[in-house]
Amino acid sequence: MTESISTGGVGPALRALRLAADMTLEQVAEAAGVSPSYLSRAENNRVTPTAGWVQLVAVAIGDRLASAA
Repeated sequence: MTESISTGGVGPALRALRLAADMTLEQVAEAAGVSPSYLSRAENNRVTPTAGWVQLVAVAIGDRLASAA
């Protein structure tokens, strides 16, 4: 995972986590309280999200992954 973050940016890493959690963009956006369109743009490296925004999304995805374990 570290390699994809350093070579592809945070967007592809977030997408990989989201897909691993079997979540849609809409599910993650709702759980994190963020815009689905902004999440899509972030996953495609079209915007540069703040660290706080990334943390919100990561926590939302992490909660889903933890509950699946």
